[in-house]
Amino acid sequence: MDDNKKIREIKGKVEDYKRFGFILLSLSVFMFLGLIIPNDVPMTGNYAEYMMGGIVLSLVMAFIFHRKAMHYRNQLDNEEYGQ
Repeated sequence: MDDNKKIREIKGKVEDYKRFGFILLSLSVFMFLGLIIPNDVPMTGNYAEYMMGGIVLSLVMAFIFHRKAMHYRNQLDNEEYGQ
């Protein structure tokens, strides 16, 4: 019974981290598109630099969440197959 609870918890973590990574990846794509699509309003200040920083930050966080999801996926495989 305790093993089933642990397996469900690990499955939940895998799903959550995959979801977080996908959301951050989608956010970075939309931010990038907003940066490269020209508009009529002139950019003032360091708008482009802040946007690029946000894009890089969200991509790095998406990568980290993906790695965590794969770590927990491997842990789940080890739990299920008893290795």
